[in-house]
Amino acid sequence: MSNAMNVLITGGLGFIGSALTNRLCREHQVTVLTRSVKGRARLRFPERVRVREGTVEDVTAADCAGMDLVVHCASTVDNYNIRTDPYLDVRTNCAGTIALLEACKEHKPKFLFVSTFFVYGNAPNLPVDEQSPCEPLGLYPATKLCAEQFCKIYGRLHSFPVNICRLTNVYGPGEAFDNTKKGAFNYLIRKAQLGEPINVYRGGDFFRDYLYIDDAVEALVTVAERAPAGELYLAGYGEPVMFKDLMECLHRLTGRKSSIGSIDPPPFHQVVGMRNFSANISKIKALGWAPKVGYEEGIRRTLASYGS
Repeated sequence: MSNAMNVLITGGLGFIGSALTNRLCREHQVTVLTRSVKGRARLRFPERVRVREGTVEDVTAADCAGMDLVVHCASTVDNYNIRTDPYLDVRTNCAGTIALLEACKEHKPKFLFVSTFFVYGNAPNLPVDEQSPCEPLGLYPATKLCAEQFCKIYGRLHSFPVNICRLTNVYGPGEAFDNTKKGAFNYLIRKAQLGEPINVYRGGDFFRDYLYIDDAVEALVTVAERAPAGELYLAGYGEPVMFKDLMECLHRLTGRKSSIGSIDPPPFHQVVGMRNFSANISKIKALGWAPKVGYEEGIRRTLASYGS
């Protein structure tokens, strides 16, 4: 994206959206659509960003007129809404995505949908790639998978360039550390830093793929810049790590102030929670992207961002 562009980022004050906004606003005209302006403090260059408060369900063609790129980050973020308001996932992830696609179909900007590795569920064959079957375990990933299909359909029907990028567990500075339902790894990092006891499901005897926020942003930029229209990509660190090893690294970097215990997941989590996961990132690496921040360095940077 060497030439200056007009960019719309939905959910642009959220964790991933704000990091992408900070990356792009130095070179491009960025407009953020956000449900709440509470995340404005995440912006490093607020004077360079136009912030529009509103929901993605209410977006109009006027919001997308003149945009060269639309990045759809707005989303629910966990599986727990099904217990309180199951229609929230449907309104935001399904109806909201259709509203945005409807708003884009006339002007035909490049459209990038930010999706999640949770769509795979408990994949029987690891590592997964873009061709692996999807069996989402909860309503959140099920609606994200539906939204992916909407994007593909609109791209074909209305002839505008659509891409999808599924991200693995993203962590790092800027994510909330006070909510176990989202940013659980950041939550544990902060508890360890404060010397508070940590309880880990199954003693951390499972493996996952964690992607540092800066690498996640560069993955999205790479797809927006280089991907052929219609292609789907999976972005992760590409090297799975045992969660207990992450906890040992965190324990060491914080001076072993916290005690680490093992607990069983609650019944709800046992139904919707994924077990092991690893990602084959060969396809996105072929575009010229590769993660740069390893697990230990990512933890160090996150700890530093929280201060003492």
